[in-house]
Amino acid sequence: MSVQEEDYYCLCTVLSDILLQHRINLSQEEIASNLTPAKNGFIINDNKIKDFLGKNGLEYSFYWWNETPFNEPYSILKEISDNDGFVGLEDHAYRILKFEDPVITTIDPAIGLPKDFDYYYMMNQLGNLDGGFGLIRKLK
Repeated sequence: MSVQEEDYYCLCTVLSDILLQHRINLSQEEIASNLTPAKNGFIINDNKIKDFLGKNGLEYSFYWWNETPFNEPYSILKEISDNDGFVGLEDHAYRILKFEDPVITTIDPAIGLPKDFDYYYMMNQLGNLDGGFGLIRKLK
């Protein structure tokens, strides 16, 4: 994963990396122009991001940390591990690479390096700071 090009481009960097795995090469700036700006980045739960990914052959679902199906974040993390996605923690997005309970392996786009989170620590942080999970799958 390349390092984010602007302070608030973490989501753009994550999406760029995911798109590149699907043979779609877009710059972080191009991705940013297709998202809704927010105070410290971009909105992760609106139709603009969903439409943008849909136009690129990907299905996008976002789940707030406390609104996962059956109130079970494990299932979302497993599904992200089998597909693509990220966790948004406060105003920073981390690309999720895999989930092997209790370790969530991510890449931090600010530095372009892997970062492991303990599941229980992350859920506690999500509860305190807000955030959620972005699940990205290839359209069938």
